[in-house]
Amino acid sequence: MQIKSQGIVNGVILDKYGKRGDMNLSIPLEFINYPQDTKSFAVIIEDFDAIEVCGHDFVHWLVANLTEPYLKENASLDNHNFVEGKNDFGRNNYGGMAPPNKPHYYDITVYALDCLLNLKEGFSYNELKLSIKNHILDEANIKGLYNN
Repeated sequence: MQIKSQGIVNGVILDKYGKRGDMNLSIPLEFINYPQDTKSFAVIIEDFDAIEVCGHDFVHWLVANLTEPYLKENASLDNHNFVEGKNDFGRNNYGGMAPPNKPHYYDITVYALDCLLNLKEGFSYNELKLSIKNHILDEANIKGLYNN
């Protein structure tokens, strides 16, 4: 499985998906070569470079029960047919990139799952990780750099 994004050019996340744009404009993603028997996708966007600043990785977006192999730009705020978890901004939507101290790499991980998950809006990172544990058919990761 692979992830493609028009929001990442030459390894760099476009400004509009973070603090120099609209902090709630979610990045578009497309999943290709995923298992044929995939029933849903889960997405996690997190910043591991934040550990030196805040003592933990920083979660920017949690998506579950996505049944299409893509997320359109601004999917977080548009009408959508998936559920969103609580990010580290304390909201149930996409929170854009905002590195405070230096350029940060953001990890985007997509999981192809064999089922829909029993999660409700506002689920936590840990609830998502526990829910997908025995249901992962495949996973993919892409990184993007966002300058501070």
